[in-house]
Amino acid sequence: MLLILFYGLSSKASHIIGGEMSYKYISGTTTTVTYQVTLKLYRVCETADNLAELPNAVYFAVFNKANNLAVNGSPYLISQTSKATQSSGQADPCIVNPPKICFQIGTYTGNITVPINAAGYTVSFQTCCRDFTMENIKDTHRANDEEHFPGNGATYFTELPGTNDILTNSSPTFNKDEAILVCANKKFSYDFSATDPDGDSLVYVFCAAYGGGQVTNGRDKYATPPAAVAPPYPDLTYVNPYSGAAPLGAGAYIVSNSGLITGTAPDPGKYVVTVCAYEYRNGKLLGIHRKDFHMIVTTCVRLVEASMPDKYDDCTGFAITFLNNSTEGKTYDWDFGDGTTYTTQSTAPFQHTYAAEGVYNVTLWVDKTSNCGDKATAVVRVYPKLTPDMRIAGLCSNTTTTFTSTSTTTSATDAIATYRWDFGDTGSSADTSRSPVANYKYPGAGTYTVILDITTTNGCARSDTSIITVYEKPPVSTTPDTLLCIRNSLGLTATSESGGQVINGTYAWTPDYNITNANTATPTVFPKVDTGYTVTFTDATGCQNKATVKIDVRDTLYVRTIADSTVCTGDTLHIRAFADGNYPLTWYEIPSNTHAGDGAILEIVPPAPSASYQVIATLGDCSGHDDMSLKIVDPPIAQASKDTTICYGDQVTLTATGGAYYQWTPTFSLSTPNQATTIAKPRDTTQFIVTVTDTKGCPKAVRDTVLINVVPPVPAFAGNDTIAILNEPFTLHASGGTRYVWTPADGLDNPGIDSPTTTINHDITYTLTAYTAEGCSGTDDIKLRFIAGPDIYVPTGFSPNGDGQNDIFRPLPVGITELEFFRVFDRWGKLMYSTTEYLQGWDGNYDGKPAAIGTYVWVVQGKNVNGDTVIRKGTVTLIR
Repeated sequence: MLLILFYGLSSKASHIIGGEMSYKYISGTTTTVTYQVTLKLYRVCETADNLAELPNAVYFAVFNKANNLAVNGSPYLISQTSKATQSSGQADPCIVNPPKICFQIGTYTGNITVPINAAGYTVSFQTCCRDFTMENIKDTHRANDEEHFPGNGATYFTELPGTNDILTNSSPTFNKDEAILVCANKKFSYDFSATDPDGDSLVYVFCAAYGGGQVTNGRDKYATPPAAVAPPYPDLTYVNPYSGAAPLGAGAYIVSNSGLITGTAPDPGKYVVTVCAYEYRNGKLLGIHRKDFHMIVTTCVRLVEASMPDKYDDCTGFAITFLNNSTEGKTYDWDFGDGTTYTTQSTAPFQHTYAAEGVYNVTLWVDKTSNCGDKATAVVRVYPKLTPDMRIAGLCSNTTTTFTSTSTTTSATDAIATYRWDFGDTGSSADTSRSPVANYKYPGAGTYTVILDITTTNGCARSDTSIITVYEKPPVSTTPDTLLCIRNSLGLTATSESGGQVINGTYAWTPDYNITNANTATPTVFPKVDTGYTVTFTDATGCQNKATVKIDVRDTLYVRTIADSTVCTGDTLHIRAFADGNYPLTWYEIPSNTHAGDGAILEIVPPAPSASYQVIATLGDCSGHDDMSLKIVDPPIAQASKDTTICYGDQVTLTATGGAYYQWTPTFSLSTPNQATTIAKPRDTTQFIVTVTDTKGCPKAVRDTVLINVVPPVPAFAGNDTIAILNEPFTLHASGGTRYVWTPADGLDNPGIDSPTTTINHDITYTLTAYTAEGCSGTDDIKLRFIAGPDIYVPTGFSPNGDGQNDIFRPLPVGITELEFFRVFDRWGKLMYSTTEYLQGWDGNYDGKPAAIGTYVWVVQGKNVNGDTVIRKGTVTLIR
C-alpha cells in the first residue's frame, strides 16, 4: 500500500515530512519588487513528547543569487497564517483493513521586497530532521550523538526572478494536498500536476531532495527552526538502486507533460520523493518549482483486483493467448477491442483469434457490476509472425566481430523499423548499435551474451539472444595422443568449435612425413617411428591456433598376467593383466580357445581340477600374449563335536576334525584353544566356533560351531529353620528342582517327594537334594526345633547393643496361625513398639533414639491352630 501523503509511522520520526515554497508577484517600483512568498509544511498528526508541533513562525532567509550573500533584513520571521488537517476520510471499502491516513498542513505567507537585480534571489527554509528509516536515502544520524549527528534534514526554497528573467512572473503551485492509498508492488497513478497562474507550460521530472537544517530546541515543541544557511544545498545520498531521478525504483515514473506519477509501487517502506516542475514561456526556461514529500509503502489486500500483462507485442500471429492474474472466484468480462467480448468465471489462459492486423485495446473487468469491481487494460499488436534472428561472424578478440540481423516478418503491412544490439561487454557503455549489420571488437577472450531487440513500424517487439565465446586463439581439438602398430596407418581429425558452432577456416599439418591430405582436417598418417603431428588452424579472420597429436609407434606388445596358482573350488577370481600400453585385451580358455572375457580384469569361477587361460593384447596388426594355469583344490571340511548340556561347574571335551590347524573361540574357558581337542568349562551357555585350515593349497578357512548349554546352579530350598509343636506332625516344603530326596529319612512319611510330613519328637536337621530335568543337583538344610504348644514364648531380657546376640526383643509363636498384636510399653504406659508381623520385634529404639535401660511391659495376642485366642503378658529387661 502506497500512502502518497506527508505521513510518518514512528513516534521518533521527524515531525516535518514534506514541503513546498512558492512565490506570487505583488508589485514593483523602479528599484524594488515585492513578492508574496508562501511555505507549506506537512506534518504527521501524531503527538508525542519528542515530536515537535508545526512551528508558530518560521524564518525566510533571502540570498542574492549572484553571490549567495544574505540581503538586508534577512532572515524574515513569518508567522503561521493557517493550519489544516487532511485525512483519507472514510476508508476504502474495497481494501481489507486500510490504514488511517492523516497529516497536518501549516501555511506561512509573507511579503518580501527586494532590490531589483539581474540574477534574482533564493528564499530558503530549513528544518531538521527526516525520518531515520527511509528506504531510498542513506541514514546519517547517530543514536548516541544525535546533537552532532541528527540525521538528514530538509531544505525548501523558491527562486525569485531577476531582470535576466521576467520580474512579474509568479511560480506555479502543485494542485493537490490530498492523501491517496495504493497497494505496494501494484500499479498506481497519482496526479501530481501543478498550475501556473501565468499560463506557462510545465515539464515534470523526478529530482533529488535536498538536506540541511539544524536541531531545534527540544524543550519548546513550537520553537522556530534556525534560519537557513546560504546555498548551494547538498543533495541527499540515495541508496542503490534508487536515485533522485528514480526515487521509487525502476517500476514507477512521472509523465513529463502531465505530472502523473504512475507505474508499479515499490516494496514496503518509507521513501523521499521530490518533483520538479520546469516552467517555460515561449520556449524559455523561467524557473524550476519543487515539492518534497515522503511516501509510506506497505502491504494491502484489495477485495477485487484485475491484473493481466499490459501489452502483447511479440507479434507471433493472429491468435493471442491472454493471461488472467486477477482475484480468483469472480466474473471476468473481456473486451478484445475488435467488437467481440467474452464472459467467463475462469482465470485459465485462453486464446482469442483476431480477424485482421492492427493494434487493439483490450479491457478486462473483474466483478464489473459490484462496487469493488476493478479493471485492467492492455495494448495488443496483431501482426503475422515476427521472427528475430542473427548471424555472427568472427569470434577472435584480435579482430572485429560482425553481427548481422537475419530477422523476418511475414506481415504485408508491417516492417522491421529499428534494431538495437547489446554486445554483452559489461565493461563498456559503448557496446551497442542500432544498425542491422554491426561490428564490435571485444576487449578480450570470454563468454558474452548478445541481445538483438527489434521493433516494427506498428510497435511489435521481439528479442533474440545468443551466448558467444570470444577467443584470443581459435579453439582447436584433435585426435588424442595414441598408440599405433608399425604395420598400420591412422586417420587424424581436427575440429574448431565455439559455443557449439563450427568455426570455418583452414587446416595445415606438419611435418610432411608419411602423411596424406596434409591440408585437410582429416589426414592419414603411417609413421614408422614415434612422431608428433601438429595442425595449424586459421579462421576466416586470420586468427591461428595449433594442436599436436603424439603417436607412439609399437612393433612388439608386452602383456603379463598372474603366475600359475592354486585356488579354492567354487571361488570367484578377478585376474588382472598388465600391458606396456593401453591396448584392447582379450581372454581365452586354453587349449579350447573359448572366449572368456575382455579388459584388464577377468572374472571367472574356474572348473576343477585345473584350468588354463591366455590374455592377448592387440594393436592393429600387432599383438602379444601371456598364459597362466590354475589348480583347483577343495577347501577343508570342518566337523565339530555335537551340541551338549552340562551342569554348572562341570567341564566338557570339545573335538574337531577336517584340517591341519584348529582355532577355537571364545578362548576364556578353554584349556588348549589351538588344538583339535580341548577342555571347556564355561560358566554360562556358550557357542564355540572352531576355524579349520589345511595345507593342501586352498587357503580358505572354514568354520563349524558347537553349543554348550550350561544348566545354572540349582536353587534348592528346604525352607527356613523353624519351631514346631512337640508331638504334632510337621510338613516340609521343597523347591528349586523337579525331583527331591530328603535325608535322613527319620520320621518322614516319604523322603522322595517335595512335601513330606515328619512325626519325629526331637530337634533335627534335614538335608534336601533337589535335581533338575538334566540331572543337575543342589542341596539345602532346614533345622527343626520342637517345643510344647501351641503357645507364645517371650524372653525376659534383651541387649540391643549391635553384637548380634539378643539384639531384638520378639515373641516366639508355636502353633500360632495368626499374630494379632505384640506391644511394648514403658513403666508409665507409653507405647514404645507395636507390630502384627510374624517373628518381628523391637530393636530397643524409640523415635530413632536408644530407649533407656530398665524394665518394660509387654503384651502379645494371637490365634492357635485350633482357632483359640492366646494372650500373654509380662515384663522384659533392657540392658546394654
